[in-house]
Amino acid sequence: MSVVHVESLVKRYGDLTALDHFSLDIAQGEVLGLLGPNGSGKTTAINCILQLLTYDKGSIKLFGESMTPARYDLKRRIGVVPQNVAVFEELTVRENIDYFCAMYVSDRGRRKALVDEAIQFVGLEDYVKFRPKKLSGGLQRRLNIACGVAHKPELIFFDEPTVAVDPQSRNSILEGIQQLNRDGSTIVYTSHYMEEVEEICTRIVIMDNGRTIANGSSSELKGMIGGEKKVIIQEPTLNDVFLELTGTELRD
Repeated sequence: MSVVHVESLVKRYGDLTALDHFSLDIAQGEVLGLLGPNGSGKTTAINCILQLLTYDKGSIKLFGESMTPARYDLKRRIGVVPQNVAVFEELTVRENIDYFCAMYVSDRGRRKALVDEAIQFVGLEDYVKFRPKKLSGGLQRRLNIACGVAHKPELIFFDEPTVAVDPQSRNSILEGIQQLNRDGSTIVYTSHYMEEVEEICTRIVIMDNGRTIANGSSSELKGMIGGEKKVIIQEPTLNDVFLELTGTELRD
């Protein structure tokens, strides 16, 4: 089953084409790594999928149904963990998670059980009465994740969730993402850390100039640049991406 189906998406900002007939399919149960240099269109694509941006042409289906700004039934099945920690400083850890979970779950009894489970899942049991500013950067990231996944979404978008965290928190976050996937969630993961992508992603899509330029597993992408073959990319900012992913240096 295709959880996400994007077909020929076009998004323009005046003379700038951010998405140039971009297409994407994500199967149920995948952990998809979405990569690309700054300005490649990946954030625009995600915002269009989430209906946070309008687009000029194309179509988007989630869970086999057309996605529109008013499809709140589909939005309730989605979780988003943004790159920047997005929580309320005046609320405690528990209150933050409960607030975000309440956007999807109105029943208080069920919500309490979900909040308790989310707290345990990210390992914040000892910090439930703390406010975010009292937490370390890694613990704030864990709180950010709990707020995004407490309602048990079927599709979760992670935008660079391990930026500026210590190795222990990084490992905990990656293990948590893999557990969410084992529990049935489909994951879309953006990161500039190639070792993370190789570790957790079942498939990788690399974007540039609003289009997909590579699509496959880590081993398949490495196979594209094997032996004596050389791949020439005219966009120099992609060299670092392919170098870290394949160990092979590209030339303009």
